[in-house]
Amino acid sequence: MNIALDAMGGDHAPQAIVEGAVDAARRYKITVSLVGKPDVIETELKKHKTAGLSLPVIPASQVIEMDDRPATAVRAKPDSSMVIGCKLVKQGQVDAFVSAGNTGGAMAAGILHIGRVRGILRPALIGPFPTLRGACLILDIGANADVRPEHIQQFAIMGSIYARHVMDIAQPNVRILSNGEEAGKGNQLVIESYKLLEQTPTINFAGNIESKEIPTGVADVVVTDGFTGNIFVKTAETTARLMTQVITEEIKKSPLALFGALLARRALGRVRERMDDSHYGGAVLLGLSGIVVVAHGRSNPFAIRHAIRVAKQSIEQDILGKIQRGIVETEAAHASMTVAADTKNAA
Repeated sequence: MNIALDAMGGDHAPQAIVEGAVDAARRYKITVSLVGKPDVIETELKKHKTAGLSLPVIPASQVIEMDDRPATAVRAKPDSSMVIGCKLVKQGQVDAFVSAGNTGGAMAAGILHIGRVRGILRPALIGPFPTLRGACLILDIGANADVRPEHIQQFAIMGSIYARHVMDIAQPNVRILSNGEEAGKGNQLVIESYKLLEQTPTINFAGNIESKEIPTGVADVVVTDGFTGNIFVKTAETTARLMTQVITEEIKKSPLALFGALLARRALGRVRERMDDSHYGGAVLLGLSGIVVVAHGRSNPFAIRHAIRVAKQSIEQDILGKIQRGIVETEAAHASMTVAADTKNAA
């Protein structure tokens, strides 16, 4: 298995990216192709023990920066690490591409140079969110700011497939993010999407969900537009970090509290681990005809290693093939329901 990694993407590139690649190549016994500026990558590789590891360097002279306009940058920088990585996937030279760089750039490069799965209107970023029961999957979390109800329907189908085959949830329930649990609540997009989801036979639709209910774990898959999903996830992540910082500050103010923290340090460590999103690695850009994983821009080596693991797991589970079949099954089931309804009306 060969997974291409954008060595130039992310807040801590190339140091954290290369370190994560070395760790992944060693742990998973796979090839990790580092895409980017060869001199920079080679300098970082020399800092690590790489004997026996497969870490080829793929030259790319340009970088799509975080503040670049995605579509413009993808066209203006044809030799960027992101474009080269996606081209490698399209050409079959690698099995997947991972980047902690510009999310919009990954989306644009993926659509332009890899293409969509047949029948998919919009690819979507799917990512796990920690809950009291483990994790739920949320999509879209940043790929599409503006969507239509039929896009939300496809997000639900893809999310259900991913939940079954990657998260190993036998009958995942799907909910749509809204400002109220009752049917009929929400903006026009939510109301119209709700009607479509009710009529989608290949998913287990369970209605609306409010943002405050997501952490309780009542939903397996939550669908929304990329604008709302991105805001929800980033707000939740920041709140978790704020709580950790506040608790740490308050503990340090009291010797008694410090003593208590020492006694509870193992439990506190487990809490921190459960809330640490770096264990989840990255978000898969579902709907492309190749595997692309987008890691958080602030990813450390640990998160990069797990992003590579997510790509590896998606390949092993044949997510692309299962999504294609899921779309075909949904279209067939919808056509069958339409024929049945027409027959009933005619009678």
